[in-house]
Amino acid sequence: MAVSVRLDFTPPTIPDVKTLHVEEAPNSTGPFVEIDSTTAVGTYPNYISYYTTQSATDLNYWFRIRWETSEGVFTPYSGSLQGGTKTLVQEIVDRVMLRNPNLNEVIVTQEAQAVVSEVMGTQDPNSLPVSAATYVQLRGMTNLTLARSLIATYLASGGTVSKFTAGLVSLQTGSTTADPTKAIEALIKAANDDLGLYYSVVLLMADVESTLGGCNANGNSLHGVDLTRSIAMIDYNELNV
Repeated sequence: MAVSVRLDFTPPTIPDVKTLHVEEAPNSTGPFVEIDSTTAVGTYPNYISYYTTQSATDLNYWFRIRWETSEGVFTPYSGSLQGGTKTLVQEIVDRVMLRNPNLNEVIVTQEAQAVVSEVMGTQDPNSLPVSAATYVQLRGMTNLTLARSLIATYLASGGTVSKFTAGLVSLQTGSTTADPTKAIEALIKAANDDLGLYYSVVLLMADVESTLGGCNANGNSLHGVDLTRSIAMIDYNELNV
């Protein structure tokens, strides 16, 4: 008798996906056979992130999926997961979206994959189950993914940026109407504490454009600028006040 099993997964980031294929096996090594498929996958970039098959043999079987485009091109298979479980990446995405529902889930997914890959030391982050991480690691990776997603969203919104290094989460920026620095710094600090990492974020004030032109009529001149502390130093001639 067929049973119902919900499968949670990371949606694809490629356009023109038309079909989701589901396979099952009695154990993680196979052999796998296709038991279900659906064309109700959503539209790019908002594809479905879970699917409930009504054709599973057993809830405790192992499942894997792959996607097919309208041209008949298949993606590689996902890692196999036991019924009733979901990937570590998807768990982090769900936690981030719970904290900030306004974020783009595609961006959050991409950042979660990068964070899991770095923290867990794997080139295939989508294959890891939630059980691969401790609760503290889950919290740390959630905060780090949220911070990186906020940075990516800020960049996409048109913030003036002169430098960004993803590995160090380092950001140099010009002026902005909404400064996300403090929130991002707090998230990264919390992630560092949980994961034992040393990521940092640096936002710099906008370049100072002085109208002094070297030295004005009163003898005042721009002496120096310390962007890291948002300080502009100006030589001021009090005798000409």
